[in-house]
Amino acid sequence: MEIIELKNYSELPYGENVFQKAAVSPLEDGIEYEILSDNTALEYLDYLNFSKVIEVLAEFFDVNAAAVSKEGLLCSVALGSSASNAFEKIVESDPICILGATAGFSKKVTLDAAKQLSAMKFRNVIATAFDNDALEYLTTKSELNVMKLKSPLQELLGFGACDVKLTPFGYLVQEQNASKLTKSAFKVAGKTKPAQQQAEDAIFAWKVAKYTKSKSVVIAKDLSVKAIVQSEHNIVDAVERAMNLACENSKDAVMALDGVIENEEVINAAIQGRIGLIIEAGDGVNSSKLSKLADKYNISYIVTGIRNNRY
Repeated sequence: MEIIELKNYSELPYGENVFQKAAVSPLEDGIEYEILSDNTALEYLDYLNFSKVIEVLAEFFDVNAAAVSKEGLLCSVALGSSASNAFEKIVESDPICILGATAGFSKKVTLDAAKQLSAMKFRNVIATAFDNDALEYLTTKSELNVMKLKSPLQELLGFGACDVKLTPFGYLVQEQNASKLTKSAFKVAGKTKPAQQQAEDAIFAWKVAKYTKSKSVVIAKDLSVKAIVQSEHNIVDAVERAMNLACENSKDAVMALDGVIENEEVINAAIQGRIGLIIEAGDGVNSSKLSKLADKYNISYIVTGIRNNRY
């Protein structure tokens, strides 16, 4: 196996498995950050989780946002009146997945949020800023790994000109996904018009789905993720799992897909979950027929013409 030459690298304890060697090497045009806790020997997976939360937080750099990642996958995202309020929404939606997870914040972390992070047994936290008392608490009275992001969050949007994957067939190179969506770009496919809050939730959920692994389903309500299911082989299974995870939170919520709906089973699952709005690419062969089915049950149906496949 050919070894990539790294310059100024720092060895990590191990890679994805304990028997794999690993290292982290700085990028010439990479972000600036600082590890504020005593544990500077972060693990391979820690860096993956840090990366996952900050890339989605970059979409919400100008508001109070919180995000959680675990096992290299996005778990939850929420917007709130403050960083603490956004974090509380995440805890309320899925208190199980956060054990040992990584939390990220777009704005300053307060002492209340710091105490919650410690009590909920998070592993890592990254933020653009920390209150002095919050930082003192996190670094002296908790075991969390604390990282401060020194680069502006908005600089991470479309980070890097290209996405590169190494395969046995060679390097696969593509442009970064720079897709954007606003309420003015919506196309309401049916007769059921979305309420203002639903439209805002739709934009929020669509942005979150952009950072999930295909095939994915995001259920969101009140600018808070209620369920994420991703990396499924079958979108029908993904929708049904998402409904089960969201439970009663799916009522009047938004369902966002990273791609396109191809069959009625997806709509039927949304009907069973009492979903209020569906947002998807809408460029499939059955999109017109499916939007009429949703309209029959007073489900708003928004199409974007944009697929956010991510493999």
